[in-house]
Amino acid sequence: MVGRELAKLRKKYPGLEVQEIDVIAHPVQAIRNKIKMIPALKIGDHAKIIGFDPDSVKKFVEANIGLASS
Repeated sequence: MVGRELAKLRKKYPGLEVQEIDVIAHPVQAIRNKIKMIPALKIGDHAKIIGFDPDSVKKFVEANIGLASS
């Protein structure tokens, strides 16, 4: 669900830089970003647990869209 919503948002916002962190493959990166649950997304310095709700993905991306370069 999250991947499909991100694909839609990447089309809508071509410059979107959202980082998906695989906590199993990259546990140190997850710890650095204070990710304790999945799924979580990161834009710029802002990481958030978003759950599996596509609407949460959209809200997080749209609230942080201008923060990717900060």
